[in-house]
Amino acid sequence: MKSTLKAGIALAALSAAVAIAGSASAADLGGSMKDGYIQPMPEVLRGPSGPCYFRADVGYSWSQDPELTWPVNNQTISVLDDGTGNYNEVSRTSTFVGDSVANASRDNSAFGEVGMGCGSGPRGLRGEVMFGYHGDRKVDGEPNPFSIDYIDVTPVPVNPPPVDVPVVDDPLHTSVQSYTMMFNAYKDLGQFGRMTPYVGAGLGVAYHIVDETFFTGNPNLTNRIEGDRDISFAWALMAGVGYQVSDRATIDFGYRYLDLGSAETGRVDNAGFVNPAVQIDDITSHEIKVGLRYSFGGGSDCCAAQYAPLK
Repeated sequence: MKSTLKAGIALAALSAAVAIAGSASAADLGGSMKDGYIQPMPEVLRGPSGPCYFRADVGYSWSQDPELTWPVNNQTISVLDDGTGNYNEVSRTSTFVGDSVANASRDNSAFGEVGMGCGSGPRGLRGEVMFGYHGDRKVDGEPNPFSIDYIDVTPVPVNPPPVDVPVVDDPLHTSVQSYTMMFNAYKDLGQFGRMTPYVGAGLGVAYHIVDETFFTGNPNLTNRIEGDRDISFAWALMAGVGYQVSDRATIDFGYRYLDLGSAETGRVDNAGFVNPAVQIDDITSHEIKVGLRYSFGGGSDCCAAQYAPLK
């Protein structure tokens, strides 16, 4: 009886131990399964920026000296006294001196551009269209000296003939402002940290507004020649680096050599006389600029949140 009681107590203890162990094991198993089903909080990512961007630049342009031409013809006028002391012109001849303008110069100016473009990545190609404005730049030069010689053909001069106009310099002055539309292509050379260097070239058109031309230093050239407007072919070579400040914004530091073609003044002066036009060729400059490219788009929804995959 006593042995049977001990055996029962032992069996009960063993059963309790097994039950406790099983419960503990089940708890561990349940915990592991539960841990397996707990999902971590997803990491929210912004949608990738698209391949296209808006762009705005400002910069400073160092103008190279242009090539100016304005033909000068010196005059020889024969006059005849009509007996009253009034000299009448009998004949006039012109002698071509030349059309080169010495010491030509053009002022520097600030400029600004806006536009948009698209690219294919940090080692790909980009294309863009840009609209720009270059501020008013004064243009000066020194044409060939101008003179007028009067020859008295009266057999017996009674009065002295008109006074000759001596050979004098007559510097010319005008100014040019330009609007541009450029189609640019770039090659991005790879991303190094946040920086992406590039090279590029551009083709386009320039719309020039030339102010009226006036002369100083010659009392016989007091009239002002009217201004004009011209459209000219333009081209450019560029190099620079983009510095990425966010997933969408890039600051652009660049250099550009810009050739805006040529322009010319009108021909009629403010007294109604027709004059040769002042030709302004080789409107070129070296430019430094800084700008901001801001990317837009990206997938079907540029602003939709994306989630990191569970690990």
